[in-house]
Amino acid sequence: MKFSVLFALSFSSSVFARETFEFDLGQKINVLSDKAFRKSSTNEFEAVGNVVITHLKNSIYGEKARINFTTGETEVIGNVRYIAPEMTLYGTKLKYNFLTKIIDLDNARVLSDNYVVTGKKIIQTSSDKIYAEEAEYTTCRDCPESWSIFGKQITITIGQYVTLKHAFIKVNGVTAMYVPYIVFPIKQKRETGLLFPSIGFSSDEGFRYQQPFFWAIDDYKDLTLTPSTFGDRGLGGELQYRQNIKEKSWFELNTLGINDRIYEPNKVDKSLSGKKEFRQFSDLEGHYIYKHYLNGHVYFNDTSDLDTIRDMDFFAKERVRGTEVGGGGFLEGRNSLFSLSMQSYYNKNMLISDPKKFDKQYVQMLPKLTLSSVPYNILHSPYPFLKNVSFGFGADYTVFKQNTVDINGPIRNARRLNFAPYLDWQLGNLGPVFFSHHLKLDYQTYHLPTEQNKSFAKKGLIYETEAKVELEKIYGLSYIEERPINLNSEEAARANNAKNVTTIGVLPEVKSGNSEQTTLVYNNSYRHSQEFKLKHYYLGEQKFSGNKNFRNQIESDDGQFDYLDALRDREHLTNQTTAQDSLPLSNTLEFQWNNNLIRKTSNKFDPYKDNRYLKDNFNYSNITFFDVSQGIDMTVDSERPWGDRLTRLYINTGIALDRFTLGVQEFYFHKSGEHKLTSTIGFNFDRLKLNGDFTYNSFNSSSTPITKLVGYDLELNLNDLITLKNELDYNIESKLISQSSYSILYAPINNCWKLEFNYTRDLIDKKFGLLLYINYNSNNFTSINVR
Repeated sequence: MKFSVLFALSFSSSVFARETFEFDLGQKINVLSDKAFRKSSTNEFEAVGNVVITHLKNSIYGEKARINFTTGETEVIGNVRYIAPEMTLYGTKLKYNFLTKIIDLDNARVLSDNYVVTGKKIIQTSSDKIYAEEAEYTTCRDCPESWSIFGKQITITIGQYVTLKHAFIKVNGVTAMYVPYIVFPIKQKRETGLLFPSIGFSSDEGFRYQQPFFWAIDDYKDLTLTPSTFGDRGLGGELQYRQNIKEKSWFELNTLGINDRIYEPNKVDKSLSGKKEFRQFSDLEGHYIYKHYLNGHVYFNDTSDLDTIRDMDFFAKERVRGTEVGGGGFLEGRNSLFSLSMQSYYNKNMLISDPKKFDKQYVQMLPKLTLSSVPYNILHSPYPFLKNVSFGFGADYTVFKQNTVDINGPIRNARRLNFAPYLDWQLGNLGPVFFSHHLKLDYQTYHLPTEQNKSFAKKGLIYETEAKVELEKIYGLSYIEERPINLNSEEAARANNAKNVTTIGVLPEVKSGNSEQTTLVYNNSYRHSQEFKLKHYYLGEQKFSGNKNFRNQIESDDGQFDYLDALRDREHLTNQTTAQDSLPLSNTLEFQWNNNLIRKTSNKFDPYKDNRYLKDNFNYSNITFFDVSQGIDMTVDSERPWGDRLTRLYINTGIALDRFTLGVQEFYFHKSGEHKLTSTIGFNFDRLKLNGDFTYNSFNSSSTPITKLVGYDLELNLNDLITLKNELDYNIESKLISQSSYSILYAPINNCWKLEFNYTRDLIDKKFGLLLYINYNSNNFTSINVR
């Protein structure tokens, strides 16, 4: 066996003062201690006092160590600590063999990032196996005060599982349950097996228990099957299938089924119906990307009855999109010149009285084809009024389909072609003023297959001319400087005490009269930009041809498929959300004043990050903004110069500081005196987070109710253990709370369990809940909920 001494040693019983000893037993081993003894007769080395042994990536600490050069056996005694990349071992006595790498530790404690094991004896026979006798497993930091699992025999397969035989589950040190055999995963890789169960209770429906079984089919596919009992409703289950096709391309199927003993259509109470009815809710979703020019998305959900959204809300609530169930998707391709996409949807209307009925008069979109181009430059020159000229277009073809035609109702079957070519003309600067012009053809044609007069068309030109002036000013310079701080002895002592708040006892006095310290000072710069715009909108003569009944229908927004159907001179009067804030286009001036304040902050230079400083040397944040827009309708003939010509006023402002945010958006319509106001406010302190919002909308108040809504979201950390949460939405007009929730979260510092009590209510239901979160591994909190 190879043995080499790299430092001069006395081979008698010499004493060393903090010496380093290095030898080779297949791998280099270093020993550092206060004293060291060499025994030639037994070929042993003994180190005493603050012993540190390093071997490969491992380190051993103790008070005394004895190493046999022949067998490689080592014995370390007193406050033993063994540190490896994957874990740390503590104990009173350690036996370690440098050749076989077998570890035998008495009164041991295994400390990992995710778990703790303490035991009478721990033995590691290989690099991935650890055996423990009469030991406890837990994820807590304060155990046994919280919870732990005691086992007479524990086997740890590093990075895989913890297996316990004859296990006792303890809560606050008291044995609560005996389990003959239990296994905990301590790895990141997916594997087949049972997952944590889900438990629930309802006073109306009884006890709910769901036990998931996970099947890791391969690295790209998995399936979860969850047999379940749903209390009085009966037996059922969930199924989830997931597949990763490639990067950013995936497929997922979720379905829930119940053989329901309570449900009957239009039945309100929760008594047994006397028969079983199979009910299901299924959801399918997939996404696909091919290189950078083709992507698609598809989704579909279906239900046996519309009441599943209420009765199976724990499953269906997050999978419902709006007031419809059904499906659709899109496929989009693009290149450097244009993009082409197709989307289609076939939905079931949920806003009908019969939960088993399909609304055949619901309008489907089957399909919609969209083609759009990038702007194409046709002229670019330094000459005035010809700075840049470009053109482009956007077009779409949509099929609106109603399964059953209502001959007495509005026209709901149509095929619409929307074509909107445009011309952008940048005239250039005249002094500080920049001029531009935008011309667009607005053209829609309709084919109405169920009507006698099967066609309708409308078209017109929209002119938009703009003059703008931009001003900006920069305040200060953004950089970091190191400044000295001159402190007298008393101030320096206070500064040192502030730095060493954990020090016990009295710090020595600062002897010098002045103590110089340095600090980094961040100097920020600010950029204020403001923009003045004067825009003129002009609508050319609108031309109509074809079916007069359809024209009369789309004059009212109730008869439109979407905002594109609106007549352009009446578009600003529609109830469509996408158009109701717009200005009249007939002949209107708009004045805009836009302000923005941006803060520029230097990043601290890090010389260890190559090629990063020049790119990442500054951070930018928007501190505040203030935008105003006012329209003036030039078509109005009024004796008053402004009063009857003013259209909507738009104000948008906000501020974002470190702990405070505020945003306000206001639309005011001068002629009718109607408002549309939305505002948000937020506070974020160390222990308090508060976000509030207020909405007021009286637009079209003659035909729709005035909206007055207020809501807030509060989170208060009373201390490190208890958090209070409260959310509320209140309708001021109806004086009703539309929904609210209250919860208390208790999260002990052991990080191994949390307990939350909650109460929620809306206009229909009230629910009390209890959620217990257990961290069984790697901060993976799983909830046991009672609802």
